[in-house]
Amino acid sequence: MKALIFTRIFTLMVSCSVYFFLVKDDRWYEYLFIAVSAAIFLSNHLLLRTEKYAILFCLIDITVGFSFGFMFPGTGLYITLLSPVAVTFFMKGFDRKTVWSVLCLCFMMWLIVLIRTYHMFGDEYVMDHCISMTFVVFCGVVGKLIRKLLDAQDTAKQQVQELTESHLALSAAHQELHLYAKQVEELTAIHERNRMARDIHDTVGHKMTALLVQLQLLREWQKRDGHKAEETVSVCETLAREALDDVRLSVRTLQTESAPSVIDSLKQLTEDFYKNAGVTTEFAVSGDPALIPLSLHPTLVRTVQEALTNAKRHGGATACSIQLACATDNISLVFKDDGKGNPETALGFGLLNMKKRAAEHGGSIRFESEQNQGFTVIAEFSLANKKWSFGPAQQKESLS
Repeated sequence: MKALIFTRIFTLMVSCSVYFFLVKDDRWYEYLFIAVSAAIFLSNHLLLRTEKYAILFCLIDITVGFSFGFMFPGTGLYITLLSPVAVTFFMKGFDRKTVWSVLCLCFMMWLIVLIRTYHMFGDEYVMDHCISMTFVVFCGVVGKLIRKLLDAQDTAKQQVQELTESHLALSAAHQELHLYAKQVEELTAIHERNRMARDIHDTVGHKMTALLVQLQLLREWQKRDGHKAEETVSVCETLAREALDDVRLSVRTLQTESAPSVIDSLKQLTEDFYKNAGVTTEFAVSGDPALIPLSLHPTLVRTVQEALTNAKRHGGATACSIQLACATDNISLVFKDDGKGNPETALGFGLLNMKKRAAEHGGSIRFESEQNQGFTVIAEFSLANKKWSFGPAQQKESLS
C-alpha cells in the first residue's frame, strides 16, 4: 500500500511538471494554473486519509484533472492525471449511487473537453483522447479490485480475530469443564461413600447390633440357665453367619457395579446367593438390556440384593424369581419369592432404603404380599418422565 501511495503522488507531480514545457508565449496564468493544480493534488493526497470528506477531495482531483484537458486541449496528457485519481476513487469503496453520480459528472466534463478539442483542432486529437480514456477505465477496474482485496483482507483479519476469541473462549470453557468434572468426580465419590456407609449400616450394622445384644444376653444366661445359653450361642452363630453373607454380597455387588453389563452383575449376584444361602433363583430378561442407563445399574443390583436378603431372612424362602423388562420408555423389575409373606409387615431399614434408591432416579417401588403366599417387589423406572414426591414420611406401608 505504501508503494501504491508513493506511485500515485509521483505520477501526479511528474505529469504536472511536464505541463510546464507545454506553456507557450510565456502565458503566466498557465504557469500559475499548473502550480496551483500541483499544490491541490499534493494537499488532497494528504487529506484523502480523512474518510469523512474523501468524496469531496476525489471530486476536486477529478475536476482539476479535466481542467488540464480544457486548458491544454491539444494533448491527452490529462488522461495520465486522471488514471491515479480513478484508482483512488474506486479504492475508497463508495456506495453505488455515489459512484454512478460521479461517473455521470466525469462523462459530462469529458464531453466538454472533447468539444473544445474538436472546436480548436478538428478531429485530429479527438480519437486519441477516446482511446486514451480507456486507460482510465482500466485504472478504475484496478482500483475496484484493490478495494475488494482490501475488504477480503479485513474480513480475513476479523475472522482470525473471531477464531482467536472463540479459541480462547473454548479454552476457558475447557478449563471450567475440567474443574466441573473434578467436582462431579468428588461429589460422586462422596455419594458412593455415603451409599456404602448406608448399606453397611442397614445390613451388617443391624446384624452386628443384634449380635451384640445376644452376646450380652448370653453372659446373663451363662449365670442362670445353661440350656438358654446354648440357644443364645446358636442365635449368635446365625447372626454372625448372616452378617458374613451380607459382607460377601456387598463386596460382590461393589465389584459387579463397575462391570459394563448389569445382566452379568445380576446373574453373578443370584449365583453367589444360591451358593451362600441355598436359595434357588430364576432370572428372566425381556427387551434390550442396553436400554438401561448406566446410572441405574447399581440401583437394580442393590434392589435385587436387598430383596434376596429379605426373602431368606424374613420370609424363609427357598426359591425366587426375577423378571427384568426393558422398554424404550420404561424399565421394570419384578421380584417374587415363595416365603411365608406378611401383609402387615412394617418397612424395615432395607425396604426403606430400597425405596430411597428408586426415588433418587425418579422411580417407584411397591410391595405386595399375602399370608403364606410369598413376597413381591415391583420396581418401575420411567426413562421418558421422572417424578419425585415430597411429603410427610410414611413409617409403615400397607401391603396388598
